[in-house]
Amino acid sequence: MLLDIGTLTHYYTLIISVQALEIDIIMVIDGVTGQTDTFESLLNRSIRTAIALKKRGIQKGDIVTGCSNNHIDACVPILASFFIGAIPCSLDPTLSFFEINQLIEQVRPKILFTVQESIKTIEEALRNAELDTEIIVFGSSSKYTEFEQFIQPQEEEKEFKPIFVDDPNETCIIFFSSGTSGFPKGICINHNYFYYHSPLIPRAKNNHLDVDRQKFEMDKRERGSSFLNYGSMYFNSAGMGLFLSAITGICRLLCSNFNAKEFWYLAEKYKVSGVFLTPFQVTELVKCGKPKDIDISSLVRLSTGGAALSKKYVFALQELLPDTDIIPTYGQTEVGILAAFQIHNKVHREYYKKNPDTVGLPVQGVSYKVVDPDTEKVLGANESGELRVKSKTIMNGYYKRDCSNRYDKDGWFRTGDVVKYDENGYFYVVDRLKEMLKYRGWHIPPAILELELSHHPAVRQAVVIGKPHEEDGDHPMAVVVLDKNARDVTAEEIETYVAERVQEKQRLRGGVKFVESIPMTPSGKIKRRELRRMVLEGQI
Repeated sequence: MLLDIGTLTHYYTLIISVQALEIDIIMVIDGVTGQTDTFESLLNRSIRTAIALKKRGIQKGDIVTGCSNNHIDACVPILASFFIGAIPCSLDPTLSFFEINQLIEQVRPKILFTVQESIKTIEEALRNAELDTEIIVFGSSSKYTEFEQFIQPQEEEKEFKPIFVDDPNETCIIFFSSGTSGFPKGICINHNYFYYHSPLIPRAKNNHLDVDRQKFEMDKRERGSSFLNYGSMYFNSAGMGLFLSAITGICRLLCSNFNAKEFWYLAEKYKVSGVFLTPFQVTELVKCGKPKDIDISSLVRLSTGGAALSKKYVFALQELLPDTDIIPTYGQTEVGILAAFQIHNKVHREYYKKNPDTVGLPVQGVSYKVVDPDTEKVLGANESGELRVKSKTIMNGYYKRDCSNRYDKDGWFRTGDVVKYDENGYFYVVDRLKEMLKYRGWHIPPAILELELSHHPAVRQAVVIGKPHEEDGDHPMAVVVLDKNARDVTAEEIETYVAERVQEKQRLRGGVKFVESIPMTPSGKIKRRELRRMVLEGQI
């Protein structure tokens, strides 16, 4: 079977290829309701939704946005957008109004699919942006069109063909991330992001790809099993999970809320072969412990990422799951690689068991260099510096925002992460140059907290830094300079003031430090790294 390279980058052809190879298995299971869905059903609903979008005037390059937790239909608008060349992007219902407002203002979608609980937030954000975006609701609604109407049979569906993509460098999807400035950005991902993760690439013949049935053969331990996914389509890991499900035929098990006790029973019931967990979820799993009566021999691999996992919990996890491959992942949405390093064979895994600080070896198709950020000198083994990369999968840019400062003069992408590599080529993440914090896998932009602190009448200047926490990643800490005329203010008062104005995950869990002044550069920029070092070393 031959597939045109231009269309390979769409999920449509990936799903079609699986169907053509007669992999007759369930594609997705809702872990809460037990509802299942097949490849054929998902394909039909996606085609019908694509036709409905075209009838509403949605064209190539238009933005289609979703705001939904994990359920069987959540991915349908995304697939439908690919079919017609529209650009999908997703929000998460748990985001704050500030975040949703910022992101909608930025991408200005033509149409938006949302769950019922997010309708009021979406309405207000659209009013603020002065948009007449059409709202489609998953579930029942007396005010807006229900999604159910989008998936009714269409006369045109049998003749439907997806748009052909000539240039794999075109933007095909937007993922959101808090960038170095601290405010949300839309990251434009091109088709290469998916193309270079496809197992079909080595089979290219005369501008076509030879789809070898063996390429879709799964590990024997994974047949009839599922991949457990907790993240919504807001996260690029969920997008890649959908892609890999299409090309391998492995079933996705969808859950929105992580519960350590429930995890074990879900893993046994649905024969989970793989799962991606944040470090916080791993620590909860270790604390919970594995029930004695549970059989999870199907669990082939457990990947973790989003922040560093301490050695203590790596070793504990290995002891808890001795027959499961524990795989750390490192990556950035901007880089376009789910894991910018790899630990994929037995030798790598054995090395990792003894060196749990490593994030693995370089990935094929990505060029790396470690640079002294002050002198631009390229560093060698065991020297810490900023990681810079080159790859065809690197983002096309931030949506309608300048990103020139993310590249050096030679065109290398600045990751903002401090790394080193050892004599064997294994990389280690040492620190972050970036200002963004991560709490339990969630991005926390310091700028948002600093803005709230600036509104306090007693605060003259405030900087938010991350205080390392073994289980949670970063605990936001405020370093505050009080106004000279301010009355006596306590750290607890500042913490309460912020807690009343931000999401629960954004609270100042690291506390508040009062100082006389903040270290600044000659040009007036805050020396965040030096300030953080002073706090962690007890100088403040």
